[in-house]
Amino acid sequence: MTKIRLATFAILSMILLGACTKSDEQQVVTDSGPSNDLLLHVPADTPYLLANLEPVPEEVIDTFLIRLQPVLDSMQNRLSIARAEMETTAALPQGSEEAIEASYHDEMGLALAHALLVELDGKLSRPGLESLGFDLRSNKVVYGMGAFPVVRLGLSDSEVLRATIERVLNNAGIEAPEQNFQGVSFWRVGDEGVDESPISLYLSILDDHLAISLFPAMAESELLPAFLGLQMPVDSDAQARLAELNRTHEYTPHGSGILDIRKLADQFLQAETVAGRALASSGEFDPASLTQECVSEIHEIIDHAPRITMGTTELTTSAVSVQYRVETPASLAGQLMDLVSKIPMVDAHSDRILEFAFGMKFGPVRDFLREKVTAIVDDPYQCEHLADLNSSASESLTQLNQPMPPFVNNFRGLRIRLSEIMVGHDSIPQNARGHLAVHVEQPEMFIGMAQMFIPDLSTLSITPGDPPVRLPESLVPVPGMVAFAALSDNAIGLAVGEGEESGLLPYLDQKSGPDGTFLSASYDVAAYLDYTGKSGDHHQDGMDQHKGDHDAHSQAAREIQEAALKSFSEMADRSHTILRFTSDGFVADNQMTFK
Repeated sequence: MTKIRLATFAILSMILLGACTKSDEQQVVTDSGPSNDLLLHVPADTPYLLANLEPVPEEVIDTFLIRLQPVLDSMQNRLSIARAEMETTAALPQGSEEAIEASYHDEMGLALAHALLVELDGKLSRPGLESLGFDLRSNKVVYGMGAFPVVRLGLSDSEVLRATIERVLNNAGIEAPEQNFQGVSFWRVGDEGVDESPISLYLSILDDHLAISLFPAMAESELLPAFLGLQMPVDSDAQARLAELNRTHEYTPHGSGILDIRKLADQFLQAETVAGRALASSGEFDPASLTQECVSEIHEIIDHAPRITMGTTELTTSAVSVQYRVETPASLAGQLMDLVSKIPMVDAHSDRILEFAFGMKFGPVRDFLREKVTAIVDDPYQCEHLADLNSSASESLTQLNQPMPPFVNNFRGLRIRLSEIMVGHDSIPQNARGHLAVHVEQPEMFIGMAQMFIPDLSTLSITPGDPPVRLPESLVPVPGMVAFAALSDNAIGLAVGEGEESGLLPYLDQKSGPDGTFLSASYDVAAYLDYTGKSGDHHQDGMDQHKGDHDAHSQAAREIQEAALKSFSEMADRSHTILRFTSDGFVADNQMTFK
């Protein structure tokens, strides 16, 4: 590890402790300019953009910091222990001259780690972090300078942050001089020279924010002016684009973004772009070798999903909701909506451990896929770089032409609702309470077929709408578990657990959800973490027996992880997800509620 890489580690360690959205005192809101003034740096042709237009509410920051205090306390405790251990460790390595030389960089890393621990000791709190120059409500912007990412984070005090970084480097005995471009200082991180390093990390502490980017050092003179704020875009529409996006989809102003896949792809398909020149200089691929037919065919593929957007739909002390959208042409969107079965969604206000619903017409899905791959097989791509797609299409068509079993061909959906699940130490369920519904065309036909092959099922009389029938113990895989079966006009239902049969018919008869919704899920986060925690403990016990005791670093990391999971389990309530196709494309909504 070189000195400049160690300096970067120090800087990035500080950065990661700091960034979220900008304080009201620093917020600049005018009729003619963006509410997040960092958006003025974003060029109109950027392929991607993610930013906030307003700061996160003060009460949201404070509430979540209070909830995370046990995690911060655990980190502080481990930090103090690590610092004490480092201070009692011999400063120099022992052994031969070769061993000393080989461990030189490790000693520098140790010195830097110690300097960071000294700086952070006692400061893992909001006042402590802000004393280092960070603002937990800083403005933030992520965008593409061509294909290459730029991150800009507002600071409470840029000079304080600069002093913090310099203090850490000095205490570690590391020299990492800043460079200068037209009067603005910056760090460039790369092991090779400007003409040899393919990608370098650039950092600069400007008057009101921290700027970070990755781009080829060979394009430094071309990109530095914009990166350092010396050359601002003539027309930046970032504010207007995000504001319009938020209005259209009812996003909050606390975070939204756009990814234009075609614009991003063109950065790598065009020989004259920085990304194109970097690819050519690497010797791996030269965009100039692409034929116009290749470019057109790649564009044709991208145009099926040319843009992705996202945004926060809710941000309060009790809930955080985020939506993602993949835009598609109307014709494709309509086809996708036609593949979705009309089955009930999960209860948005459920208090069950788990609710899950998935609805898709497997037969029509197979036909849809067969149509798409047949089109490729009949008219294969001419671009040599897409030859693998042609081969995959041929293989897929062979598989899709295989006959489908009647049950799969007529499958329409699956729903699960669990009130309780008991799991053994081996992570295998021992008992459960809840309902299961399998949606198919003509459920009576499938029950009849099953009775032909399963003797114990043949004695049961199951008719749509009739009360649930108890299943013989021989058909229940878990000893002692009670199960009942029932039918509706479009589903086969199962109730597990004494008393659950009373809710089975109402469960089967619930109304269908909105058109296009093919998956919905809701689960109790604490119960989920408890289940996964038991699974993890079982796995970890096996690892411990195999490897023996963990070293101090692994043990510290595990303690912090356990504290984080415990804290999250105590504050999180439920996770609710909905996936759907609309006339615009694919939409995913996720909400996390808190106690």
